[in-house]
Amino acid sequence: MTLGARIARRIGEWGPIPVSEYVEACLYDADGGFYMRPHGGRAGGHSGHFLTGPEVGPLFGAVLARALDAWWAELGEPDPFTVIDWGAGPGTLARSVLASEPGCMAAGALRLVLVELSPAQRALHPEHPLVASVARVSDALPQGTSAGIIVANELLDNMPFDVVRRTAGGWEELRVNVEEGVGGRFSLVAMPASPELVAGLPEVAAGARVPVQRAARSWVAEAHRLLGRGRVVALDYGAATDVLAERAGRSDDPAAGLGWLRTHRDHDDGSWWLADPGSCDITADVALDQVQADLRADACTQAEFLRGYGIDELVAEGRTAWAERAGVGDLDALRARSRTSEAEALLDPAGMGSFSVLVWPVD
Repeated sequence: MTLGARIARRIGEWGPIPVSEYVEACLYDADGGFYMRPHGGRAGGHSGHFLTGPEVGPLFGAVLARALDAWWAELGEPDPFTVIDWGAGPGTLARSVLASEPGCMAAGALRLVLVELSPAQRALHPEHPLVASVARVSDALPQGTSAGIIVANELLDNMPFDVVRRTAGGWEELRVNVEEGVGGRFSLVAMPASPELVAGLPEVAAGARVPVQRAARSWVAEAHRLLGRGRVVALDYGAATDVLAERAGRSDDPAAGLGWLRTHRDHDDGSWWLADPGSCDITADVALDQVQADLRADACTQAEFLRGYGIDELVAEGRTAWAERAGVGDLDALRARSRTSEAEALLDPAGMGSFSVLVWPVD
């Protein structure tokens, strides 16, 4: 039975389901979820479905390695120094960090824990004495016993979310239903929203539709509890809830598109998220106020973060190395040359450079 058929049966037995339940099944169902299929959910260039900072090239990881050394020093150079890459995908970021040989690694303190639900992607993690590859963070790190860093690069946008719509009389929840007589096609239906679901949401115009990101908010609290001392760092695209409401526009039609919801498949963003469950990635712009509702973070743009930890210096070093080795044209020279184009993508104010970086200190 296909994933879509199983979801339809679930709806037939219990009625319309929350969007979060539908999204979680589409992405993480053990038998048909986008990220759980062989070769599913891969980031990267030709072989992936979408591109994140680490897949642009090794420069992103080289800058993060500098940030790790700075945080390690701020924490008093603990040994071990545990860095958790939560939502590690195929381990591209970890490879770049290891290749940069940060000071915490040279001192023998660094321990990398790559957390990834997908067995197919865990199989691609680097085999290295400093690396542990796990499906869940609890498999590798007891709660509250370590000093270190938790990094979530484009993870929060991939967490299940619910959808609500403001009306003149209050909030409605939009749930996933099966349309009768049209071959089991999925659609959204409205019903009164529970007070718990909409608690704390800002006032928005009637007809506006926004995500409710309880899973992402809970992740922040869990990550914060997990560390004894350190930093929780999330890099992602997003905006405040009221801004996301404007992106979605206003509509009384549950079938209308949502401007803050994105799909990805083979670098194509045109898939309809309610069609063919498990066939595409489904993400939502992160509601920055919601994920900070319990714990405030130090926030900046990705461009500001990367510049603060030396991306311009690394690019300058690359230009110098290319000038010295252009005649040789070896791999090191080509890597040095690529830093300029990588930086342009990572700092692009209309793209990745505008992403938000949230840093929660844990003391």
